[in-house]
Amino acid sequence: MKTLTMVAAVAALVLSAGAAQAFQCPKLITQGREAAAKMDATDAKVKGALAQLDQAEALHKQAKHADAVKTANEALAALGVAK
Repeated sequence: MKTLTMVAAVAALVLSAGAAQAFQCPKLITQGREAAAKMDATDAKVKGALAQLDQAEALHKQAKHADAVKTANEALAALGVAK
Protein backbone atom coordinates (compact mmCIF):
# COMPACT_ATOMS: atom_id res chain seq x y z
CA MET A 1 0.00 0.00 0.00
CA LYS A 2 2.83 2.38 0.89
CA THR A 3 4.54 1.72 -2.43
CA LEU A 4 1.36 2.38 -4.39
CA THR A 5 0.82 5.67 -2.57
CA MET A 6 4.40 6.72 -3.21
CA VAL A 7 4.15 5.85 -6.93
CA ALA A 8 0.92 7.85 -7.21
CA ALA A 9 2.53 10.84 -5.48
CA VAL A 10 5.55 10.77 -7.79
CA ALA A 11 3.34 10.46 -10.86
CA ALA A 12 1.24 13.44 -9.76
CA LEU A 13 4.38 15.51 -9.20
CA VAL A 14 5.78 14.66 -12.63
CA LEU A 15 2.51 15.47 -14.37
CA SER A 16 2.09 18.80 -12.57
CA ALA A 17 5.66 19.83 -13.44
CA GLY A 18 4.97 19.23 -17.14
CA ALA A 19 1.77 21.26 -16.98
CA ALA A 20 3.56 24.13 -15.27
CA GLN A 21 6.14 24.27 -18.05
CA ALA A 22 3.40 24.18 -20.67
CA PHE A 23 2.02 27.45 -19.32
CA GLN A 24 5.45 29.02 -18.96
CA CYS A 25 6.41 28.71 -22.65
CA PRO A 26 3.97 31.26 -24.10
CA LYS A 27 4.80 33.74 -21.34
CA LEU A 28 8.53 33.56 -22.07
CA ILE A 29 8.00 33.74 -25.83
CA THR A 30 5.77 36.81 -25.48
CA GLN A 31 8.27 38.45 -23.15
CA GLY A 32 11.02 37.90 -25.71
CA ARG A 33 8.97 39.20 -28.63
CA GLU A 34 7.99 42.33 -26.70
CA ALA A 35 11.62 43.01 -25.82
CA ALA A 36 12.76 42.42 -29.41
CA ALA A 37 10.08 44.80 -30.71
CA LYS A 38 11.77 47.62 -28.80
CA MET A 39 15.16 46.86 -30.38
CA ASP A 40 16.73 47.33 -33.80
CA ALA A 41 15.16 44.63 -35.98
CA THR A 42 18.20 44.62 -38.29
CA ASP A 43 20.60 43.72 -35.47
CA ALA A 44 21.95 40.17 -35.90
CA LYS A 45 21.49 39.50 -32.18
CA VAL A 46 17.80 40.40 -32.39
CA LYS A 47 17.29 38.33 -35.55
CA GLY A 48 18.92 35.33 -33.88
CA ALA A 49 16.82 35.72 -30.77
CA LEU A 50 13.63 35.95 -32.84
CA ALA A 51 14.61 32.76 -34.65
CA GLN A 52 15.07 31.07 -31.26
CA LEU A 53 11.66 32.33 -30.15
CA ASP A 54 10.13 30.87 -33.32
CA GLN A 55 11.83 27.58 -32.50
CA ALA A 56 10.57 27.74 -28.90
CA GLU A 57 7.03 28.28 -30.16
CA ALA A 58 7.31 25.28 -32.48
CA LEU A 59 8.62 23.14 -29.63
CA HIS A 60 5.74 24.28 -27.42
CA LYS A 61 3.24 23.24 -30.11
CA GLN A 62 4.95 19.82 -30.25
CA ALA A 63 4.49 19.52 -26.44
CA LYS A 64 8.26 19.61 -25.90
CA HIS A 65 7.89 22.13 -23.10
CA ALA A 66 11.23 21.66 -21.37
CA ASP A 67 13.04 22.29 -24.66
CA ALA A 68 10.76 25.24 -25.43
CA VAL A 69 11.48 26.85 -22.06
CA LYS A 70 15.22 26.31 -22.49
CA THR A 71 15.21 27.81 -26.00
CA ALA A 72 13.06 30.78 -24.96
CA ASN A 73 15.34 31.47 -22.00
CA GLU A 74 18.37 31.42 -24.30
CA ALA A 75 16.64 33.97 -26.55
CA LEU A 76 15.85 36.16 -23.55
CA ALA A 77 19.47 35.99 -22.44
CA ALA A 78 20.66 36.95 -25.93
CA LEU A 79 18.35 39.97 -25.80
CA GLY A 80 19.60 40.89 -22.32
CA VAL A 81 16.17 40.46 -20.74
CA ALA A 82 16.28 39.86 -16.99
CA LYS A 83 14.15 36.97 -15.77
